[in-house]
Amino acid sequence: MEQIKLNKNVELLLSTPLKILLKIYMLGETTITQLVKESDGMSATTVTKYVKQLEEMGLIDVEVTRTNVGTEKKIIRVSKKGLEVVDYIIKLNKLLE
Repeated sequence: MEQIKLNKNVELLLSTPLKILLKIYMLGETTITQLVKESDGMSATTVTKYVKQLEEMGLIDVEVTRTNVGTEKKIIRVSKKGLEVVDYIIKLNKLLE
């Protein structure tokens, strides 16, 4: 996916869930573990909370799979609705350059 460098004005305007949505978009497909590593010091609890909120809003899709050892693994992707929101963030970023 496309890498997006947010300018300071947009960074100030965006809420944490929208920043996480943007990070998921840039990663293309991710897991909670990978998202925590990429989310600038946010705890797993915080990231998990916002992922759940984004899923409830229909902005991301979460697919639950099983690993080879039988543990649960959640694959996270931006949904069609989420892509529309990301498009607005990109437009806002360009507008406030």
